[in-house]
Amino acid sequence: MHILSVDVGTTSMRGILYDSSGRALNTASRQTPLVFKNGLIEQTPEAFLKSLVSICQETTEQFPVDAVSLTAFRSAPTLVDEDGEALCNFIMWQDTRNQEICERLSWADDMVYQTCGAGLNAVFTASKITWLREQRPELYHKARKAMVVPDFLIHFMTGRFVTDYTYGSRSSLMNIRTLKWDDEMCRLFQVDKEKLCTLIPQGSTAGQIQKSFSQITGIREGIPVICAGGDQQCSALGLGALDASSLVINSGTGSFILSLSDEPYLKNHSMICNVSAIPGMYILESNILACAAAVNWLIKELFPELWLGGEPDFERFNALASQAPPLSGGILCVPHFQGCGTRDWNPAARASFSGLSLGNSRADLARALYEGIAAEIARSVSALPASCQNAEKIYVGGGLSKSSVYNQILSDMLGKPLLKYPDSQATAIGAFASAAVTLGLFPHYQAALAAARKGTEAESCTPSESLHALYLEYIKKTEHIYQVLKP
Repeated sequence: MHILSVDVGTTSMRGILYDSSGRALNTASRQTPLVFKNGLIEQTPEAFLKSLVSICQETTEQFPVDAVSLTAFRSAPTLVDEDGEALCNFIMWQDTRNQEICERLSWADDMVYQTCGAGLNAVFTASKITWLREQRPELYHKARKAMVVPDFLIHFMTGRFVTDYTYGSRSSLMNIRTLKWDDEMCRLFQVDKEKLCTLIPQGSTAGQIQKSFSQITGIREGIPVICAGGDQQCSALGLGALDASSLVINSGTGSFILSLSDEPYLKNHSMICNVSAIPGMYILESNILACAAAVNWLIKELFPELWLGGEPDFERFNALASQAPPLSGGILCVPHFQGCGTRDWNPAARASFSGLSLGNSRADLARALYEGIAAEIARSVSALPASCQNAEKIYVGGGLSKSSVYNQILSDMLGKPLLKYPDSQATAIGAFASAAVTLGLFPHYQAALAAARKGTEAESCTPSESLHALYLEYIKKTEHIYQVLKP
């Protein structure tokens, strides 16, 4: 049996074809650059459809596909008609056009948190749909459904209007306890329940490949499509977070700090509680909104020789950062390039570099950004429940984890050892494990992960006790700067 894992990221999509033993046979990826216009951040439906078709065609040239497993980023809605055709671009999760709506409903923040597992936030789907209803009423009333990206792609493949619990838990419309669309939340956000897709369990069969998709991709009609869950949930699964004894730090465009719980945790407004990729489990999540995105900005603007052909040269950038001393010659970085994330949910917050002198170099700035990001992650970890803070294992993944400089800084900042697998495909591996267990290829997730990771061992990064003590002071200083400059 061959399983095609499709991982839909914010700016790229990749597909990895696995055989029944968990061995990767073929890989394809496509870029899906964001559309920026007048301060708005969108993506065209065509970009996702074109990339999905192309990836399916390329990865299946040599092998037949017996199942497709889909995972995707989670909070970017569009409106579709009766045929599932998009009526407008997707409003991306970074887009804050709906912030005014969140502020208008701020009186209901605790009610939203206690019902949905997260307070009011411009990132989540519901207020973006509210914006569409208020600003584009003709499209809203014409629409059959409001869909996030994975729903849209599942319909394209299967013809069904479904979404799984992990995406529901990022919407501010699903009750985190009952796993059903909540009438009170729908009234609050003025979203008609009939415009929402049918909720299904994560890791279940969303439908079968329909004839039209088979004809354009060559993938056999009738094979199952597994909705594996959101990308961060699948990443946590792929890195081996199966209970509260493990913690995952996934640093890509933004950074996500993830741990698991066997029941909803609703005691800290700064912590998001979502449904996990593992049925019956919940995931505790905090995030920093700009990580690799901030590094890209710094390279493009201050290191133009490392920005060739529209792509950053991370290897040379990391080599430069490694030349700077710890604490970056006195530079303090607060990395809120797109606002402050989970712990404060302050979209007006902005980044800063302070403490610069004529003795500083560009290498200091490079390292300072890594230190600022690591300090923000450390603050988020400290907000987790004690059981999660004391996790036996901390796994790192995402694009920034390819940097040994960044990993060492993060380990020193946390004062804990980190584990990193040599490959960076944790999300796709999680989607494979989800489908493989659903299809009966393995009895449980541990076995599926062991098969996919066969022959690879996690590398360990050990902290320096002396640097950790210095970084504890660094964390206090950067927090003071944030509070002083806080809008």
